[in-house]
Amino acid sequence: MGDKNRRQDFRIDDILAVYDKPINTHEYVKQQQFPGIRSRQNAMIQDIIGKEVTTEQLKGMVNHDLASALETLDTKLNYLIGVNMLNDANRSNLKERSINLSVTGASFHTEEQYNKGDYISLALMIPSFPPTIIELIGTVIRVEQESLNTQHIGVHFSYRCNEEEASIAKYVFQRHRETIRLNTKANSLETPLN
Repeated sequence: MGDKNRRQDFRIDDILAVYDKPINTHEYVKQQQFPGIRSRQNAMIQDIIGKEVTTEQLKGMVNHDLASALETLDTKLNYLIGVNMLNDANRSNLKERSINLSVTGASFHTEEQYNKGDYISLALMIPSFPPTIIELIGTVIRVEQESLNTQHIGVHFSYRCNEEEASIAKYVFQRHRETIRLNTKANSLETPLN
């Protein structure tokens, strides 16, 4: 249990496409019963796509030329699915903005007006291949009024299915590892050679 809590403490700063809107108690209770449509679609697409096919995996089953052709076809199909999902996302209300994200919640700037304890519906586009749009609900736990039209809010997520939490966790941990790797590389470049 301690390990799970420690992993949930990882926080990353990023720029993601986000859409948020306040919802009332009735809508929150209703949405708690059902995962977002896009979350379900993304889970199904990931099941259909499966893992990347590599020439190395196919070598023992088919000849090298056929393995290369299948790998190219797999890459092109994944690309087309990704482009289709990006086009769908671009037609939505998602706007790129700075976000501090963890498995348990997020904080970001918004033009919507919230009070502490309000319920929220939000969509995040995770930059994966294909792009993943996750529809979440949560509770506003912190509000800082920054200007007449802008707030900085903190949100605690209320997951409705394992796919929602798994997608956020996978991305947060991946970005956390990338940050550590980049910091390690930057530090090694700053260290003088003897």
